[in-house]
Amino acid sequence: MSAKLKQIEEKVLDQVKPNAEKREEIERVSEELLEAIEEHLEPSEKPRLVGSVSKGTFLNDPDIDIFVKFPISTAKDEMEKKILDLGEEILEETEERYAEHPYIHGTFQGFKADIVPCYDIEEISQMKSAVDRTPFHTDYVGENLSSEQRDEAILLKAYLKGIDAYGAEAKVWGFSGYLCELLILHYGSFENVLKNAKDWRPKKILEMVEGERSFEDPLVVIDPVDPERNVASPVSLEKFALFVLSSKMFLKEPKLRFFFPNGLEEKSAETLSEILEERSTDLVGWRFPKPDIVQDNLYPQVQRCIKKFKQHLIRKDFEILHSDYFVKDEVVLLIFEVEYAELSKIKKHRGPPVWIDNTEEFIAKYGEDAYLEGERSWVDRERKNSSVKDAMRQIMKEVDLGSAINPMLEEKGEFLADEQWIEEEKRALNKFLDKKFPWEH
Repeated sequence: MSAKLKQIEEKVLDQVKPNAEKREEIERVSEELLEAIEEHLEPSEKPRLVGSVSKGTFLNDPDIDIFVKFPISTAKDEMEKKILDLGEEILEETEERYAEHPYIHGTFQGFKADIVPCYDIEEISQMKSAVDRTPFHTDYVGENLSSEQRDEAILLKAYLKGIDAYGAEAKVWGFSGYLCELLILHYGSFENVLKNAKDWRPKKILEMVEGERSFEDPLVVIDPVDPERNVASPVSLEKFALFVLSSKMFLKEPKLRFFFPNGLEEKSAETLSEILEERSTDLVGWRFPKPDIVQDNLYPQVQRCIKKFKQHLIRKDFEILHSDYFVKDEVVLLIFEVEYAELSKIKKHRGPPVWIDNTEEFIAKYGEDAYLEGERSWVDRERKNSSVKDAMRQIMKEVDLGSAINPMLEEKGEFLADEQWIEEEKRALNKFLDKKFPWEH
């Protein structure tokens, strides 16, 4: 390891690894939360600390994850209701979330906390839901990760957080904490993870144990607890590529900015106007109220929605340079940069070569509007939608864009174009136009 890299790692750990006093506080609060939960449970219902706090791989300001293990005979809706009810009573600032089971998120004595129901199983073959694996993950990491490797896992998590690739939730589609810990177990250190990752290609397979190999994901890491599962399945191709590229760049020139980027530079309205004018494109999109559904369901619907919009706009001949979405507190923004927001009223429609049998049918259908160019029959037809605004409205009528999104888009949404983005959604526009890598800020 170079002296520069060692120095950077030490600086990062000084900033992101809780000191002894902080760790003691987190351990105390975790224990008090366990006790508070236990007061609401039957003797057969067992709360357990899991996640990064229990494994000693947590960064500053961690989530305290408590899983309550219910007897396997407990009805699913019964244990879900119990967790939601006790969470509302014990936690503050509560929010219902979803991970196969509904669970409760909130704060306890100033720390973020999750209380999750699961079944009390003795082996993976008894598993009734995905979350039943988590206590086994905690045990596996606790038994195999050395104290030195815990610091290496903290470094990897901080690095991924810095490049915006940390977290398996739909908002990120990145690397989970458990995946980070397995990568450290496999390669031994943060530096070795990056040295190997820089040469990864899609469908990279890492086998902690022998297991299922037919996965089609960009990265495959066989779960040592459940060999039929890919721990890395949430990692999107884009976040996989970002990690590979960042590994190349960091090893070439290690910098603290990979861990602690400066963040987005807010450009003035005047500068944004100049940028849009220079690009000579049109900025269009839709703003609609955020559906009242849990975040884990909202993001996949928004992602599918913008993908469908893009597909159908392209079919209608709109050239899309870039697209993105932003989920705010109260609204969702869909934004597209198109070459032209207004197309010609007519488009050229291709017919068959004259020596193909259905040429006469084509000419009969279009009559005197049909003409010959080269070997083919052609006709100039009027477009159904020549403006992108009309095209988007048509797509809303004809395409299922998501059960929670459909009623919000057309009935309560509004079209935004060009200067409106600057006047009303300047921060989102700043993010949209910023194409820098996180470590370049």
